[in-house]
Amino acid sequence: VRRIQMAPVCHLNGETAVGRVSSVVVAPPGSYMDLGSTVYLGAKGTSAELLTRAITTGGMIMSRGMIHGKVKDTRGHIECKGLILKDGIIHAIPEIRGDVMDTELSHEAAVGKIARDEIEYLMSRGLDEDEATATIIRGFLDVKISGLPEALQKQIDASIDAAEQSGF
Repeated sequence: VRRIQMAPVCHLNGETAVGRVSSVVVAPPGSYMDLGSTVYLGAKGTSAELLTRAITTGGMIMSRGMIHGKVKDTRGHIECKGLILKDGIIHAIPEIRGDVMDTELSHEAAVGKIARDEIEYLMSRGLDEDEATATIIRGFLDVKISGLPEALQKQIDASIDAAEQSGF
């Protein structure tokens, strides 16, 4: 994909409803990915998790997430982690909004590179630099999505394999 824009919206209006949005993306040179999701916690006991793993090898990634706690006894968390492997851009925009006292909302975002000491540790265990880097990236992208059918998880794993073989 060279250009994508998506922004699913989830309204959790039934008691104890759970919403999870997971994104795993690799942006090659020349690509633009504007990814986002919004969840409205509109009933008691609802919870949401927005999870993004992003890698750029030269493309641009906009990662947006918003959770709105509208009623009491609700919880939500946004997590965006990004790796810049070659020159590219990752822009993480987590947003939380609470309208009542008894909503618990949090977010975290981190963008960086693979730590040299991690690569060196794996190299000291017998891997060459490319193998060590690929192992770290595979671990970074290894997001198991609760309730996902096995066939779909296999497709995700195959996509990660294909991205790894193309040099991320």
